[in-house]
Amino acid sequence: MIFEFDSIPNDILHPDLAVRKVGANYHVAFDGAYYSVPHSLYGDTVIVRANNSTVDILNSFGKGVASHSRSFVKCKYITDPSHMPNFYYSVFFDERFDGAKFRKWAKEIGDKTYQVIDSMLSNKQIEEHAYKSCMAVLQLTKKFGSPILEKACSKALDSGFYNFYVIQKLAKIEHDRRNNN
Repeated sequence: MIFEFDSIPNDILHPDLAVRKVGANYHVAFDGAYYSVPHSLYGDTVIVRANNSTVDILNSFGKGVASHSRSFVKCKYITDPSHMPNFYYSVFFDERFDGAKFRKWAKEIGDKTYQVIDSMLSNKQIEEHAYKSCMAVLQLTKKFGSPILEKACSKALDSGFYNFYVIQKLAKIEHDRRNNN
């Protein structure tokens, strides 16, 4: 079969290329979305090759390691479950985390914190996508303490809006209120 170059879409002849480093969550960012690669590639540099319909990810030798349908939705995770590790490995701690461990940690802080973390984990199609946010929320105890985090989680649940940024802001307000009295 002979192709006339005029009939081949330009994005196939000239795909978008980018070099990315694989993050601890085994995804690479490209054009606002996040695409999974096998978790064993954590820390490696990969090449992202994209056209209007497909994102291919190549290792440093040019061998394909992942292929996904392209997403134009910002902050969306595109994950192949076969790329996932059995447990989430945090680069912040020398231990493994899973949903049960995050829930246990949250329960030790309080019931409202547990409800927030449980909801964050349950509301993701792939639970591991919530791990980074859960870690960030729970680590607010280092800056504000457990009682303030519990109060912030209670207010966030009452408002119906609970993510890291909302809870962080509520914790800061509560912290400032307590320190100004």
